[in-house]
Amino acid sequence: MDDFVASLSADDGIDSNDIAELIDAYRDQRRLIDIGRALASEKDPDALIRLILEASMDITGADAGSIFLVEDEGDRHLLRFAWTRTHSRELPYEEFVMPADRRSIAGYVALTGATLNLPYVYEIDPAEPYVFNRGFDRDYGYRTRSMLVVPMRDHKGRVLGVVQLINSKEAPGEESDGASDRVMLKDEADFERRVVPFKKRYEGLMEAVAAQAAIALENGRMVRRLRDQFDSLVAASVAAIEARDPATRGHSERVARMALALAAAVHESAEGPLAAVHFEGDSLTELRYACLLHDFGKVLVEGSILLKARKLMPRDEDYLKLRLRYFRRLVELAESRVASRCDDPDEAADARAGAASAVESLLAAEELVGILASPSPTGLDADAEIARLRSLGVPAALSAALDEAPPPVLTDEEAESLAVRRGSLNKAERKLVEAHAQYTWDFVSKIPWPPELSRVPELALSHHEMLDGSGYPRGLSGDKIPMGSRIMAVCDVWDALSASDRPYKKALPPELCGRILREEAAMGRLDADLVKLFLERDLGSSAPPSAPPAATADAPPGHP
Repeated sequence: MDDFVASLSADDGIDSNDIAELIDAYRDQRRLIDIGRALASEKDPDALIRLILEASMDITGADAGSIFLVEDEGDRHLLRFAWTRTHSRELPYEEFVMPADRRSIAGYVALTGATLNLPYVYEIDPAEPYVFNRGFDRDYGYRTRSMLVVPMRDHKGRVLGVVQLINSKEAPGEESDGASDRVMLKDEADFERRVVPFKKRYEGLMEAVAAQAAIALENGRMVRRLRDQFDSLVAASVAAIEARDPATRGHSERVARMALALAAAVHESAEGPLAAVHFEGDSLTELRYACLLHDFGKVLVEGSILLKARKLMPRDEDYLKLRLRYFRRLVELAESRVASRCDDPDEAADARAGAASAVESLLAAEELVGILASPSPTGLDADAEIARLRSLGVPAALSAALDEAPPPVLTDEEAESLAVRRGSLNKAERKLVEAHAQYTWDFVSKIPWPPELSRVPELALSHHEMLDGSGYPRGLSGDKIPMGSRIMAVCDVWDALSASDRPYKKALPPELCGRILREEAAMGRLDADLVKLFLERDLGSSAPPSAPPAATADAPPGHP
């Protein structure tokens, strides 16, 4: 077809103007195909609107044009002036909204869905409901003559917007290539000589372009609505997490903010191991969603464990202290019985002394339990103190006076909890909390993520994996851990250390948080390159200020 069109000439008995029109029409059809492809691939709404207008002006040879988008506000129909372009003038652009009514040309087309091809707008028939507003021409020294105004209809026939083209510069028999931006209209003579009515065939052609544009706009709106729905779902999920664990309010948002900043820093890295890693567009959106949802599984963890402020549950600590008081009463009862049955004053005195010593030890033990149950460092040898607690009870010399052998002062479960080195959770409780990562996967993986965000569940699942394989839930190591999860891990640890006081820990100052991050990296748990970049860029400053830490607070948090 290209060769056939190129071969046409006046020698074939065809008028030269007709040849030019045929060539122009053929090229316009080719352009229409190219425009369709471009509209289908463009995702940015502002760029899409500009593409629609530029393509329309190029095809028709228009000197100027505007795009209006239809908006509904209750029962009112509005037109948003979305974009404009004028080749012959450098004019300011300012978006505005106006009522859609039949008095304006764009409003008439928007409300009726009719295409208007006006040869000369200053001579519109007074019987028509619409009029031309001469204010633009008057304010900017312009002269509008011809106008082609086309509705943008979607697949349901709804008018989504209006394409308004002004002053075609294609003379009969002239090809449109370059006409729209090559010919400048500088004075009144130029407007009289160069501006012509829009060709009749452009009505159908522009209706086709406008229809494709409407579908592209609607697809873009649909994508934005889906994103908005995802954002609403994520926001609701974060609210559910925070309602379950109010002590960590804002944690997910802070982790997301720091992780995106760290990902951007990684993307900018020009040397070292991180230079080949890139984050932009969808990969950043993917990381953001994963950060916001990474702790969602905690909604399935028992609240008393999430909020556990001490190594013993409040009820268990109360029971233990009550048991110690019970032992004091047993000692006193045994001493009384021994004294009442004993005729030897020295033996009675020994019983009283033994009872007094045992009561004193039990009183001290009650205070010791309160100290050991705190997750803050104490400086005590916990194992030795627990062994001493377990040795307490009724002295052998007195226990024979009791009706039955008393229970142990300290149970195995209590001893295990008091022996916890960091934080407030024992092994069983820690396992229950660690299960939140798998619970998060169970929930997040059921969301129908689009292909470009398909790794959100995996990133969220792996945020507690450690490079040395000591993390959970899968014990991944090295490169098996996604880079997004490694970033999240650094930010998650920082926020857990630096965030304002939680029931089970005090906030730590930035210097100590940085030291702990470096230690974790040195042990091969966190990515050393990411930790270095995080601290060099001072990315932790994006988190809110910490509360003043306690003087003895020098251990990482106990909660996963």
